[in-house]
Amino acid sequence: MTDHRQNPDDAIKRTVQQCLTDQGWIALDSVAIATKCYATAVGPKQAYVYLALWGCEWVLTADYDSQGRNILESLRVTLPETADTDTDEIRRLTAALSDEIDARIADSYAVRLIRNEPQKRPFPLGTAVATPGAIALLEETLLDPGHLLSRHACGDWGDLCDEDRALNDAALEQGGRLMSVYRISEQDTVWVITEADRSVTTVLLPDEY
Repeated sequence: MTDHRQNPDDAIKRTVQQCLTDQGWIALDSVAIATKCYATAVGPKQAYVYLALWGCEWVLTADYDSQGRNILESLRVTLPETADTDTDEIRRLTAALSDEIDARIADSYAVRLIRNEPQKRPFPLGTAVATPGAIALLEETLLDPGHLLSRHACGDWGDLCDEDRALNDAALEQGGRLMSVYRISEQDTVWVITEADRSVTTVLLPDEY
């Protein structure tokens, strides 16, 4: 008989990612398991969380470059061995890690510079989906869609024209559809569109609109 139960590491990853998305992170299916965008004086910057097996232990680590170094390098959270019996503990440890990441980044120089300035707060993306053309292009260029989604959620509209940027800024305050344009190469551009009710965000190519 085939055992259809998921591996403990898959269950742990799923539990960690769900907790992180509840904390405002975007789940990734790459080396990093989640990313989050932070507004800084030098523009939006990304933090990443990793889940790896160290010996016999599953460990969470994080990465965020500030002033030429990873200021989250010392963070290390060891998780219980299974997600079946220790889900609450895994979620508690993950939430504590997210809080500590927020605190350290908030204390970084580039964030402290703009602390008293008005900032765009990340908005909810709803369900994130991608069209076949966008998926094929991102796979071909080895670009993680989570990176574009995180930029979009932080109000980094990419290569959008000034008129459409103003429309986005108004939509953040009054409600309305939000759109970002990211030029991947001289020939290729990707659009990211969040519906007015913030229920769905779509990554697509212009000719798939």
